[in-house]
Amino acid sequence: MLFVTGLCRANCFYCPISRARKGRDVMYINDLPVSSVSSLIREIDLCASSGLAITGGEPVLVIDRVIEICRTLKSLYGQDFHIHMYTNIAHLTRTVLEKLYNTPLDELRLHVVSPDVVSRLLPALKLLRKCASFDIGLEVPALPDMADSIINVVELLYENEIISFVNLNEVDVSESNEGALRSRGYYIDQDGTVRGSYESALKILNSIRQRGLNLSVHVCCSWTKDLVQIGLRYFIRNIVYSRSCSRVEPDGTLVEAVLNGKHVHPSVGVGQLVRYLPRGNRYLLVEVL
Repeated sequence: MLFVTGLCRANCFYCPISRARKGRDVMYINDLPVSSVSSLIREIDLCASSGLAITGGEPVLVIDRVIEICRTLKSLYGQDFHIHMYTNIAHLTRTVLEKLYNTPLDELRLHVVSPDVVSRLLPALKLLRKCASFDIGLEVPALPDMADSIINVVELLYENEIISFVNLNEVDVSESNEGALRSRGYYIDQDGTVRGSYESALKILNSIRQRGLNLSVHVCCSWTKDLVQIGLRYFIRNIVYSRSCSRVEPDGTLVEAVLNGKHVHPSVGVGQLVRYLPRGNRYLLVEVL
């Protein structure tokens, strides 16, 4: 989970934005394509997850699908199954707001770093806070040159009684965002994070404390996301998935004796040990031991 607290949930991450895939309507959960609610539920069960994070893209663009999923999962797993959703607030139209009020979410996490955008959408945000039953917070990447702007956003949302928590994420670098980050002048450290991001998060946290804002603030560093958000999910998933000829390693990978050649790379012979991550009905081969 994206909180750095004593509580650790092995959430699934779900993208409800549809994409064309052989003429079918496809969603993604934990980076795996699914085309039905039953397939989504299967992945949740495989991970023994106690919650779901709904992300995108922009989930509110398919708000009816989000509502259907939330109601189905709350009905199936109970009210303690934690569901939170991210939105960049730009698409919070009156129609979307009216549907959001009764959506069985536990949290709505706003992604906004511009005080001007918040000011422009304040009437909608105030109405959302007044009518919605779920918690609302701010979750943003702690970019080094955006600290002052984020502090102003926090103060504006707090003064208008819209948010009750703030999550600040150290910025991870991936193949998909590295070019854009470098083009903006950010430096990439050897650990795969944006240099100065963690310090920026601490600056924002300390500023919130100094201003006396009564908010719950969480700083999530990169290694925590790897160990908790991803590592724990794999660890639990592999425990559920493993068989008598398997063992789960502390890092969440699975070591298995190959009893037949199915699902394994053709170069791996019967009787060998392999370390892999199960991905749906496929194997992601990590290492031949």
